[in-house]
Amino acid sequence: MGSSPAIGPTTPQARAGWVDFKATLADLRRRCPAALPVVVRMAGLADTILGECVRRRKRFVVRLNSNMGENQAIDVLLHEWGHALAWNYSLDRLSRTPGIDPAEFEQASHDEAWGCAYARVWRAHLEALREAE
Repeated sequence: MGSSPAIGPTTPQARAGWVDFKATLADLRRRCPAALPVVVRMAGLADTILGECVRRRKRFVVRLNSNMGENQAIDVLLHEWGHALAWNYSLDRLSRTPGIDPAEFEQASHDEAWGCAYARVWRAHLEALREAE
C-alpha cells in the first residue's frame, strides 16, 4: 500500500484489545473469502510500508506495519485483502521475476481487478458496520 506515515508505535499489549480490528478480520474471512487462506501478521516493516500481501504456496500472507494504530491497521487490512482477492497468474509471474522493478509490480497489482476487489471488500465492511449498529 502507499506510503503515508504510520501512527504509533503500538505495543503487543495494546493490540491485544483491538476489538474492531479482530471483528473486521473475522467479517472479511466470512464475507470475502479469498481463493487461499489469508494469514495476517503484524510486522516491523519500514516506515514507508504500511502493508503488503504476498502469495505463498498454499496461502496469502498479509503483513501490516506494527507501528500503526487500530483504525489505520483496519484501513490497510482492507486494502491488502483486496490484493488477496484479486491475485492472478500475472502477479505470480511478476513476483517470481528476478530484478523486477518494484514500480512495475506496484502498478500491476493495483489494476482494475484489484480496484473491483477493493470495492467489494469495502462494501462488505460497510455492511458489517451497519449491521453492528
